[in-house]
Amino acid sequence: MATTSTMSPITGTPFIESAPPKDRRSLSASMRGGRHPISGVTAAFATTQTDTPSNDEIAVCAPATLRLVEELFERWNEALKSGDAQRVSQCYAEDAVLLPTVSNVPRLSRREIQDYFEHFLQKQPLGEINQRNVKMGCNKITDAGIYTFRIIDGGKTEYVPARYTFVYENRDGGWLIAHHHSSLMP
Repeated sequence: MATTSTMSPITGTPFIESAPPKDRRSLSASMRGGRHPISGVTAAFATTQTDTPSNDEIAVCAPATLRLVEELFERWNEALKSGDAQRVSQCYAEDAVLLPTVSNVPRLSRREIQDYFEHFLQKQPLGEINQRNVKMGCNKITDAGIYTFRIIDGGKTEYVPARYTFVYENRDGGWLIAHHHSSLMP
């Protein structure tokens, strides 16, 4: 007995382009703020986090390459160079988590992230990747490694090596930083 499926097959880039952004589902779209990342429903997702779509959902994965990872870091670094904390914060998702290099306070929203950078940008930071390890998944990229910041503090230039992790997620067709951890080298 033959069965038919009502789900559209995943056929690659043409399918990605034909799906409206709100119909796209990230496999990395775990519970955010107690709400389902697409529907906004809270009841069914109040206690369970999920990175896997249900049988009646379609997961569409945006293309990801090493060059994309480099461009995402360059976009963030250019925002740092601009000295504009709001521009830097726009690289982050609304619900992003920043565990910053020179603060013991986790930043849990774009507003809090902007506040951190309003102070950090006074040191005119400029980052350079020394070593990176990239893992790519469906609508999620993890870039972890070591970078060095050039900062200017009190007129003196310093070079500060630090460990980093950026987790980028593709949301509504755009890549944003969902999690960023940076810590000074021991």
